[in-house]
Amino acid sequence: MVIGIDASRANEIRKTGTEWYAYYLIQEFKKIADPNDQYILYSKEPLRGELAELPANFVSKVLGWKPNLLWTQLRLSWEMFFRKPDVLFVPAHTIPFIHPKNTITTLHDVGFERFHELYSKSSIGHKIPFSRWLINIFIKAFTLGKYGSNEYDYHRFSARFALKHAKRILTISNFSKSEIIELFGKKFEQKLRVILNGFDDSRMNKVCSDYDIDQTMKKYRVHESYLLFTGRLEEKKNISGLIEAFYILKNRYKYEGQLVLIGKEGYRFENAKIKIIEYGLQNSVIQTGWITEQERIILLKSADLFVFPSFYEGFGIPPLEAMSVGVPVVASNTSAIPEVVGDAALLVDPHNPEIIAESIDSVLNDGVIRDNLIKKGYVRAKQFSWEKTALETLKEIVRISH
Repeated sequence: MVIGIDASRANEIRKTGTEWYAYYLIQEFKKIADPNDQYILYSKEPLRGELAELPANFVSKVLGWKPNLLWTQLRLSWEMFFRKPDVLFVPAHTIPFIHPKNTITTLHDVGFERFHELYSKSSIGHKIPFSRWLINIFIKAFTLGKYGSNEYDYHRFSARFALKHAKRILTISNFSKSEIIELFGKKFEQKLRVILNGFDDSRMNKVCSDYDIDQTMKKYRVHESYLLFTGRLEEKKNISGLIEAFYILKNRYKYEGQLVLIGKEGYRFENAKIKIIEYGLQNSVIQTGWITEQERIILLKSADLFVFPSFYEGFGIPPLEAMSVGVPVVASNTSAIPEVVGDAALLVDPHNPEIIAESIDSVLNDGVIRDNLIKKGYVRAKQFSWEKTALETLKEIVRISH
């Protein structure tokens, strides 16, 4: 059997959630794949780093010809037209127009349908304004005016196309499954399978040298005491609410530490920047931007507390990573987060900065609460692994081919 995998996201240099999901699944597939099956990894560019280290039954296929836009719908579709594999797996919900009948994809969440105001409506695609305009006209014409070339519409179109045409739809939590059924219809329930995400425990617990720790702290001007958030810095993640909670924590509860934000800037992060200036927190809020995995792990292990106040998550890996290294977690009581963290985190209303601040203070200053969360966190984190996720995913890939 020939199994094709869209490895374009896994091959990104600066990975975030979906890219890491694709990367770790492929890495685990290499360990457990039937040697009699052939795997083809499709990408825009040559595979990088450990991803490029392939077993004998894995091959890389770079679809790198022009044009450099709409890679999935143009180049991958072209490849599927002439050389379809027996099964195609796409680790995000954008499947090519032309695809095998046995196509399986992962729809991580449908926040773009539930909270459309939290997603950018700005154009995506080519950097040249005229080209963006031309692409937008083409897409509007192709979809009879239903969609334009922006992030929000791209999510909406891709999800509907995948639900209609993929043979199997994976999703990463029971919450996301219920959302998909509620928003798109019960008719898709038979296509849906829930396979929970994992995380890389071995990488999280890798020992870092004192020199690397010291250099990381100096590089980002991080002091001994700080709270940590990791993820895209955008409105969906409630960064503005976190800034307000941090201000309350410093002024009402006299917290003297910093707030460290790890991640790329996203939609409406400028609102959080305004609050940082308004509250005079320029020297207390550290924004690192994208950093290396080693730097991220160093900063996570040394944090006083990990805070995850998102409005909407299809899963939420960062809290599990924090738990695995003994950092207590305060997280939202919304969407899939309670399903992921169980009783191993202190859950709060993300719409209430005062409650967030009060909860953080209780964890920082009540040793019983803190120790209890840390103990439960270790236990909870051990229930998740990429090995388990990959085993269940590969079973579904093989199953739909029969």
